[in-house]
Amino acid sequence: MTIFDYVKKYNYTFEEAPFNEVDNVIFSTLAYVDFNGILKNKMTIKDLANDYFLMHPKIKKGEIIAVKVGIKLLKEVMNSKRFKDIYAYNYHYESDEKSQYGAITFDLGDTLYIAYEGTDALISGWEEDFAMVYKFPVSAHKKATKYLNKYLFTNKKLIIGGHSKGGNLALVSSMMTNFIIRSKIINIYSNDGQGLRLKEINSRRYKKISNKYIHLIPHNSIVGLLLRHENDYIIKSNAMTLFSHATSTWKIDKNKFIKSELNNSSKTFDKAMIKWLTQYDDMKRREIVKNIFDVMRVNNITSLVQIKSNPKEIIKIMKSSNIITDSTREMLNDLIAIINKVSKETV
Repeated sequence: MTIFDYVKKYNYTFEEAPFNEVDNVIFSTLAYVDFNGILKNKMTIKDLANDYFLMHPKIKKGEIIAVKVGIKLLKEVMNSKRFKDIYAYNYHYESDEKSQYGAITFDLGDTLYIAYEGTDALISGWEEDFAMVYKFPVSAHKKATKYLNKYLFTNKKLIIGGHSKGGNLALVSSMMTNFIIRSKIINIYSNDGQGLRLKEINSRRYKKISNKYIHLIPHNSIVGLLLRHENDYIIKSNAMTLFSHATSTWKIDKNKFIKSELNNSSKTFDKAMIKWLTQYDDMKRREIVKNIFDVMRVNNITSLVQIKSNPKEIIKIMKSSNIITDSTREMLNDLIAIINKVSKETV
């Protein structure tokens, strides 16, 4: 059973059956939907979906998988007994040449679920993701914390979550918020989201919330194994490697995800990435990220869609660019070797 099957079959209101880990993934997936110009005040999911599909009757060509899944899921939840009357509000999205961030709040009655959006197709968002290997906090971390801080005076409990980068934002905003809001948080869900640098994992801020933190990752995860990670809750996916990042591939039994263990290729990737990160300090990591995205800017590559349409040409541009330094080439070769090793094991 997938999240789509769950929405169709789990016909209980939140009063009849309490919030669970699958609901968390559904709300974090809905955070990918672009509600700009639609969600201005508090609206039920049913009304929000009706207005959304009037404005956007078709999925735009070139949308990334996460956005497609979010839109398809919105179509399912709008008539679901469990989700249709849930209120959504405080939608916020912003992006510029250096950052991308989005958030939305769902009101479950005595509890609010605050969902952060993962990375969309904009290259600025991907650059910010990569910057997490050498910088803390990044711009989106600060924006996510500012958003969470709005709930200082609420008398409701808080659940914070997100998918991919959104999961990382859920974790970091919970670390950086003030102690009053932190006391209201009952769970923090990172759904196959990136981890933290070792410095942040060892910090007092992380230790204060780690007992509330749940890191869901598919058994063949790649994204969720980036950087340092803890509290891993490994679940079964019906897809391979990177495709397992899509929440629509995660397998469910009734109202829980089916537990699993990391497969060999993910274990290999995890060990290799930790070794790679240990080899290079923050300055070197910054160099490689800056080099890669400087090349993209010079060649007017602004969207993931451009990379997906011709990945070989993008690699060729990277290799031939005079912007790339020798040390960056060396680091890139190390990364390519890791990816090739994982690919062979997967095959």
